[in-house]
Amino acid sequence: MGSVIGLVGLDASARFGRRRGWALHHLWSLARYLGLFRCLEAVDWLRVRRLVFICRGNICRSAYAEQRARVMDLPATSFGVQAQDGRESVPMAIEVARARGVDLRSHRARSLSEFSSVTGDLLVAMEPGQLPTLMKLARLQGAQLTLLGLWCSPTLPYLQDPYGLAIDYFQTCFASIDDAIKNIRERMSSTARPPVEPL
Repeated sequence: MGSVIGLVGLDASARFGRRRGWALHHLWSLARYLGLFRCLEAVDWLRVRRLVFICRGNICRSAYAEQRARVMDLPATSFGVQAQDGRESVPMAIEVARARGVDLRSHRARSLSEFSSVTGDLLVAMEPGQLPTLMKLARLQGAQLTLLGLWCSPTLPYLQDPYGLAIDYFQTCFASIDDAIKNIRERMSSTARPPVEPL
């Protein structure tokens, strides 16, 4: 029994960041199976003009997602629901991002209070716990809302924060972000949309 628990711990560390991430992944995957995220998967891609990535501190997940989207020629920005304005990305994020062809050295965190919306924003959260705050914002600004991990293959409704975790999980997390953005790009490019005006 102890060996099984140990294997779960190793698997959780590499794939989900920690055991808590493993547990939350399964919890939110069940919620998706029960249809609780159906509205978040019903994105009207015709309306999407910009991707707005959101995580907690805007120094790891959403920072990387913004820059990855830009590398893929997608209009993007990001902020953190608990970000400290001006904070730099952590060294581990910068290192792993650089190995994946993304430069985070000039990134500076932005808080919700510093975020300005534009027509056609798609708010892209990293975890369900951020949804209550973002649902209010989406209603106020007429934006659409989704979870990034819903566009991964297979889906990951909960994308654990890699902050403070080992490099193997940073790599897993950033690979999942890459996969989701690639799939989002395919959906956006397969939908005829009006030209995007400069932001």
